[in-house]
Amino acid sequence: MTPIPSRVPWGVVLGLLVSATALAQDAHYSTRQFGNRAWLLGGSFVGNPNDISATYYNPGALALLGAPELELTGSVFEYMRLNVKDGQGQGRGLADSNIDVLPSLIAGSLRFGFLGRSRLAYSLLTRQGFAYSLQARGTRMGTALGGVQGLDTLSTDVRLDQSVTEVWTGLSWATPLTEHLGLGLTPFLAVRHHELRFQTLAEGSGAAGQRLLATLGRDLELDHIRLLLKLGASYQRGPWAVGLAVTTPSLAVWGRGSVGFERAVQSQGLATNAPAPVFNFQEDLPAHFRSSWSAALGVSRSFGPSTTVYASAEGYAPVGSLTLVDTEPIVPRDATESINGDYAFALKAVLNGALGVEQKLGERVRVYLSGHTDFSALEQTPETNALLGGWDLYHVASGVHFTLGRSRFTLGGNLAWGGKQTERLSESFQQLGLSAPMRSQDVHYFQATLLVGASFAFKDARGPGGSGADPAPAAESP
Repeated sequence: MTPIPSRVPWGVVLGLLVSATALAQDAHYSTRQFGNRAWLLGGSFVGNPNDISATYYNPGALALLGAPELELTGSVFEYMRLNVKDGQGQGRGLADSNIDVLPSLIAGSLRFGFLGRSRLAYSLLTRQGFAYSLQARGTRMGTALGGVQGLDTLSTDVRLDQSVTEVWTGLSWATPLTEHLGLGLTPFLAVRHHELRFQTLAEGSGAAGQRLLATLGRDLELDHIRLLLKLGASYQRGPWAVGLAVTTPSLAVWGRGSVGFERAVQSQGLATNAPAPVFNFQEDLPAHFRSSWSAALGVSRSFGPSTTVYASAEGYAPVGSLTLVDTEPIVPRDATESINGDYAFALKAVLNGALGVEQKLGERVRVYLSGHTDFSALEQTPETNALLGGWDLYHVASGVHFTLGRSRFTLGGNLAWGGKQTERLSESFQQLGLSAPMRSQDVHYFQATLLVGASFAFKDARGPGGSGADPAPAAESP
């Protein structure tokens, strides 16, 4: 984007605003899990999920489930807090916190007589979802504020709103090749909605009656639909289980978006060298998004009748830089300036790991403890990057899973934290031709999640071989 002249005071506020966008989670892959036990085990059970969440983690394991007719639901209550140290100046942090109720996973198996030993299952999950609003207000008094001579009072109001929702709907098919080996696949339809809005208002005055009013607004909105495929294999024999799951790159189906850019500066008695006003809105534009390859490898081992240890690793290939919405250059009237309104998207390669322990307490209760990494895949781009979550996260989860009849219930929690030192604010000031008050800032992130879930199992009249009946799941088969 064309740099904004340094003598415009709201450039200071814009620098703060751009730095705040680094608070998003949208450059992470493993912030949330899908399924009740999946949350408690940190997604570490790729080798043997042993419940309907296999539709996502490893479709091949569906073929080896003891009770295929199962529906699982989960409710997730999430508290999130983020803080930019000195985000509003020395000793003044910029923070936001909220509590959300998130959908986890709704999934179940489908029963048809023609399937034989094969199995079908459906799943609906929110692969990515967050929304937050940051607002900073303040009044400063001094001399030549924002580099404008005669301006001794300046009030600013900055607001950033961002939301991302991505829902995956899948239909899984799996078949047992042998008693111990299952193969499966899940085609997913991914629907993404992304909104990003910046709003800045600055009002200033001087002792001799000088006046300044400046506004700046930018917004992005896009909807995108794509297809992708998960392929999985699971080998389970004795105390061991090993699994491999591969996710293919996505294939775009449809995408549309819009962008807006507004800028206006009015002054009286001040030499602001203000840029030309801009009111530009572009709608019904082609929109783009894609995801790349990923591969997960998992292994688990039981130690006696009570303890099982799970471990997995998943690697994600990079996503090359692409423009989210095809925009036309923005040229203010009666000006030579050309503004690039594009938003870029790019992700680097990432490798995450997870480790979990499942401990049986009696016949109907199991407890869990796990940890997993959620490293940032943020890749820098020359253009404005719409996905800027640049810190690494670390998760610890624990909880209990118990049975009542054929129903199973889960209660647990997950803590995540992370942070980084960023120079993004100072870089923004430099692009505006201003000197930054400090070279770097600390960004801190904390998330606490409470899980309350239920699973329900039903008899399968066919049995795994197409006849007979499967019994209700035993308490020791979570």
